[in-house]
Amino acid sequence: MKKMDEMELKINQKGIKWSWTFMVFPLVIWGGYNYVKTRETSLPIFLFVLQFLVYFFVTSIEKIKVDDSSGKKQILISFGVIFLLVLFGVILFLTVGR
Repeated sequence: MKKMDEMELKINQKGIKWSWTFMVFPLVIWGGYNYVKTRETSLPIFLFVLQFLVYFFVTSIEKIKVDDSSGKKQILISFGVIFLLVLFGVILFLTVGR
């Protein structure tokens, strides 16, 4: 197996970027439409959030592997934000949701 040269790598990265964009915008629009129509979160929104989390954690882990300290900081911040969002959701559910 041969290594990719810089031109092939750049072409592949551009293709990945455009395919990602092609999938993200329809998921957000579809999920937003479903939310406005039914007032419930639907599969497209979950898929959007999950694919964003996978991208975020993979890039952070790869940064950690090459000894970049910003990867650890990003993961800690993201866990903190997730914890605060869950805590806020629980508080809202217990106070307003009942």
